[in-house]
Amino acid sequence: MSARAAAAPGAASALRALAMLALLAGCAAVRPDGARLRSNTLDEATPQALGQVIDARRAALRGLSGTGKLQVSVDEWRNGETVRDRLRASQAIVVERPASFRLEALSPFGVTYAVASDGMQLSILIPGERTIYRGTASAPTLGMATGVAASSAEVAEVLLGLPPVPALSLRNAWVSRGREAGLATGDVPGEIEPTVLLHAYSDAAPGDTFVIGFAPLAGQDAVAVVLFERISADGEKLLEARFGNFRTIAGVPFASAVTVRTAKAEAILQYADVTLNPTLDRGRFHLPTPAGMREAPLLPPADG
Repeated sequence: MSARAAAAPGAASALRALAMLALLAGCAAVRPDGARLRSNTLDEATPQALGQVIDARRAALRGLSGTGKLQVSVDEWRNGETVRDRLRASQAIVVERPASFRLEALSPFGVTYAVASDGMQLSILIPGERTIYRGTASAPTLGMATGVAASSAEVAEVLLGLPPVPALSLRNAWVSRGREAGLATGDVPGEIEPTVLLHAYSDAAPGDTFVIGFAPLAGQDAVAVVLFERISADGEKLLEARFGNFRTIAGVPFASAVTVRTAKAEAILQYADVTLNPTLDRGRFHLPTPAGMREAPLLPPADG
């Protein structure tokens, strides 16, 4: 079997269904000094204050373990036409900052697919092929495994509910009003429309615009990140994530329902059990080769 078999249509669809940003989201807006950005002052927030919200959450949330239900639709080009594959699966998810994650698709018979990265190496286990693929955790290989060409750090941040933004140039950023922008809600259970939107650029991604939406949580004097978008220089939306159905875990507002969209896929995750900041064995981010299975190199696409 080819070393790129993990990217074959059937395997690629299942892997994207497994790891198409099976996401956790939701974050309390906390400044570095520990003072909350109040719901009643959100309309007056500056780009710098909203940027501090993101930075503080990155510092506060180091990992998670959880389970949930994932529903995925993926467009595949087969036999000269676009075919939409759909899959629903139970998921087990483990994440640790800055760049480690493990995702498993579960069935009554055990794990059907697994993807793990320690930030340097990437492993993909496909029991149906009796093969485990190993390679460098690069954007091309992660694109093969998850459907989104991103770094391990970006994948980990998305899974933790952190907008996967590089260092932002907040000097040239601006804030707009979400409702004035006419944003519509989508498929996330308990979805919240953003009240304010932070628009910013990054020297690490020239030409791209990053949009992060914030909103107050009903019945709480707290603010949450409810929207993330990355838009290319030519106006193409590269990635969209929406967070909803917030519940409080260990004092932290947590989005237990998430929708992620790319140009060719949509994934809706509804979390069941979640533990924030667990103590994790680093071995969780390495997939051993099961007895009777072979190892094969995971190579990036020819144009990668």
